[in-house]
Amino acid sequence: MNQVKASGGSGRATPVEDPVLIRQAMQDLRTHEVEFPIKVEGTHTLPYTARVLRVDEGKGLIHLKLIRPLPHELAVGAAFEMLFSLMELRFEAPTVFQGREDYLLYRFSIPIRLQPSDRRVAKRYPFRPREKAYVIAQDGGVPGHGLSGPLVNLSVGGLAFRVDRVMRLDDHMRITPGLGFFERGKALPMLKIRDLPNLPVFDARGTLANACERDGEFIIGVQFGELRESEFKEILDVLAIRENMQRAATVSSGEIRRDAGSRGSRENKGPAARISPAGTQTPDALHRLGRRCTRIILAMEPGAGREQIQQAFSSAGFLRMEAVDTLDRALAEVRAERSAACPLLVLESGPAKDRAISAIQSLQKDLGETRELTAALLVREEPLPPTEDPLIRPVPWPDAANTAWLPILDELAGLEYNA
Repeated sequence: MNQVKASGGSGRATPVEDPVLIRQAMQDLRTHEVEFPIKVEGTHTLPYTARVLRVDEGKGLIHLKLIRPLPHELAVGAAFEMLFSLMELRFEAPTVFQGREDYLLYRFSIPIRLQPSDRRVAKRYPFRPREKAYVIAQDGGVPGHGLSGPLVNLSVGGLAFRVDRVMRLDDHMRITPGLGFFERGKALPMLKIRDLPNLPVFDARGTLANACERDGEFIIGVQFGELRESEFKEILDVLAIRENMQRAATVSSGEIRRDAGSRGSRENKGPAARISPAGTQTPDALHRLGRRCTRIILAMEPGAGREQIQQAFSSAGFLRMEAVDTLDRALAEVRAERSAACPLLVLESGPAKDRAISAIQSLQKDLGETRELTAALLVREEPLPPTEDPLIRPVPWPDAANTAWLPILDELAGLEYNA
């Protein structure tokens, strides 16, 4: 297919209405056996997973094979919406139900247009490392591989997770794959998410949809396969909890802003008066605000190294920082502040790294689930050694010329990172 160019001011790309290109797109879906969701237009019901089995250009029909049957009472002429990806672009395409051909095989009209879309199939809800939601998957190859890592985000249609471990299933040897290993379309017949809110284990199957590398780490996106009604309800229940949490956070932050605004109106005008109102803050401005509000305890002996770290953090916007000489002193401060939120611990990784990790994990256990402690281990060498703990992460040594450390520090601080 020809690449689609964005239109001037509509915010969406120009729709494809050339019948030749549309028919070619349908043929491409058939040739590559692409699975995609199709649903009744304008509804929020569970989508049907479909693939194009045959294209009848003479009659203007496509024959779709579904994984589960359409309702028997569905009338011819019902409007549906296809959502699929081709040539690295996502398209929405309206189609019309034309009847049943065979068991799980149905006739639909060839779409009259393809609307390029940058929208996601469903809203994605982020998860932080401190929440400990974890993904385990197996591919369908021989001998096969196991993949695992912390959940990054979740939607009703799929998930993304950071790959911390890849292991061969035949000998349980750990491997270090390149980006090419995460081939788009790779089947994941076993997919588990552990420790979701009110859901200890969620089982499904999936397909690898995309992968990206960031600072030596791989984040992969997985599209769920066909979900049963019970599985669909489980995901909806989890996402409803996340939605309520987000709304509560929004209301709370709104009350804080209103309270701050009422106080500010009684104070003298100053440099702060030039700051945009909260409602018009850009994402970058809100991100900088999050850094300014993040409390950090730096456990490091006095010297040039500590001064370098303090300068780098301050330049990045982390202003609530205190330095202590030893990790023991830092842990004692955290332990004494039972009623306060845990700060982010920062320390240098060295010969005593294992002892330091053990001490941090011991305090994490004592603090329990209500106060989760995260820690950044500053590492001078490359590559970064893994810690096997999503709450204790190796971080590249801060350098003014290299900001690879920033996204990891932001993640440990519970902030969204905008690349």
